[in-house]
Amino acid sequence: MMWDDDRYYLGWPGMVLVMVLFWALVGVGVYVGARWLGRDQTSSDPLDIVDERLARGEIDVEEYARLWQAIEDRRSEVRSR
Repeated sequence: MMWDDDRYYLGWPGMVLVMVLFWALVGVGVYVGARWLGRDQTSSDPLDIVDERLARGEIDVEEYARLWQAIEDRRSEVRSR
């Protein structure tokens, strides 16, 4: 009879273990996929960040000009090396 075959080492506990591992992998995949799709799509360019801060009203025009000039000065220093 099939149930008494010596080839099935783990039997039903092995099948339960495989099923639990399968659904755990599916759950991890859904979690990682949701995190990846929901991540923030903002730019990491400093000038874009300063532009966004000005648009949101977090900084005024004078602060914007000062930050913009500091970023450009830093970029020119890095390029000249």
